Amino acid sequence: MQIQGNNEATMLSDELIANIGDSLDAMSPKPASRRELDVLVSRIEGKIRAAQERGATYAEIAKQISESGYPIKTNTLRLAVQRQRKQPPDTKKHGGRNATRRKPLQTRNGGSSAVQRPDTKKP
Repeated sequence: MQIQGNNEATMLSDELIANIGDSLDAMSPKPASRRELDVLVSRIEGKIRAAQERGATYAEIAKQISESGYPIKTNTLRLAVQRQRKQPPDTKKHGGRNATRRKPLQTRNGGSSAVQRPDTKKP
């Protein structure tokens, strides 16, 4: 089969298609979810910090974690560690978006906290 594109003819053979399919199958898996990654980081955060104190970089730590069986990129690890460090201590064990709820905002007149657009008027 021959495909025309950008004024160049490209031969698309069954062998080429098979090679592309094989290379896609060989791609390393990504973490299942952000939550899974956050659980991992929360459990080994102390070891990550200790490794950093010994001079290890995020790249080296990510490589070690990947070699241990959990594929992770350097920047993904760095962001997960930063998220973990930003969490207040009381939410680290419980996790979840709504682990600590904020008090509802009160308006000056004690009404609801609903935001009213400037272009709309209350009757």
